[in-house]
Amino acid sequence: MASPVLDERSRDVLKSLIQLHIATGAPVGSDSLSRALDRSLSPATIRNIMADLERMGYLDHPHTSAGRMPTDEGYRVYVDTLMSHQALPSREAAAIAHELHTSGVSPHEVMENASHLLSRLSHQVGFVLAPEMRSTSFRHIDLVRLPHPRILVVMVSGAGLVTHKVIEMEEELTQEDLQACANYLNAHFTGLTLAAIRARLLEMMREEKALYDSLLKRVLSVGERAFAATGEDVSVYLDGASNMLEQPEFEDLHRMRSLFRTFEEKSRLVKILNACLSGGGLRVIIGHENSDPELKDMALVAASCAVQGEASWGLGVLGSTRMEYARVMALVDHVARTLARTLQESRA
Repeated sequence: MASPVLDERSRDVLKSLIQLHIATGAPVGSDSLSRALDRSLSPATIRNIMADLERMGYLDHPHTSAGRMPTDEGYRVYVDTLMSHQALPSREAAAIAHELHTSGVSPHEVMENASHLLSRLSHQVGFVLAPEMRSTSFRHIDLVRLPHPRILVVMVSGAGLVTHKVIEMEEELTQEDLQACANYLNAHFTGLTLAAIRARLLEMMREEKALYDSLLKRVLSVGERAFAATGEDVSVYLDGASNMLEQPEFEDLHRMRSLFRTFEEKSRLVKILNACLSGGGLRVIIGHENSDPELKDMALVAASCAVQGEASWGLGVLGSTRMEYARVMALVDHVARTLARTLQESRA
């Protein structure tokens, strides 16, 4: 269903009302709007326009107040057609680039710092979502002998992300055996995705050569376990959840508990964030547009970014629907591009 077409006066009233509500957090009355519009419209005229906007579904009228508040639909119109887009101030952009470039050599440190920057500069919740190991390219593997039957697998992705897992082998292998297996895997599989590696291992298992080559048999046996998908290899960096405590919208204890449960449930959070990032580019998800009902009072500004072709990286800001959308969108877009560039340079 198409949205109603707004005339110029209705657009001005809706835009000013949303800007006032974002600034104050309170319902906005006709007198306040008349002052904001330099009294180009009388309070009586504004009340009539507000009533029309309410009928269209863009405003809500709390019972305890004579003022109006924007609905999710009102925010959507504001973001899509009324809001003036802005660039991040050059001084702030330079500071972000400096902080990310000097945050350490580890990609984990860079991403932790990026989530902190997003949170600190937006006063909301900042997050960075690294791709699942299975969808990234493989750079290097180390195998460390533990007390039998366990082996520590240390794997480095193309972007430099390091993951650890412990596998078990029936055959007792020496550290020399494991080093030979690691050398083979590093020599033959670097640059492939984990999915491609698993497919190649299955293909090799069907080849007759594997039956007679003892090293290859060990490589296949170790590789099958080392590269197995676990479903728990996604890294989520989240910062600033306490910022929600300062928002008047989240004074209700039950709402805060539900929100923090969502933050704590990693698999659920990853599913939500991946859904928001699936469209690519910069996306704004408002209120009930979120797939999870626990986030129906939240807005999410998210951007995906590619690092050496690995497009499932993402980051963004999660917060109140009463956020400064133009500023947050500029912030998220800039941090996404700077993070991609920083991680790219760390691989060189």
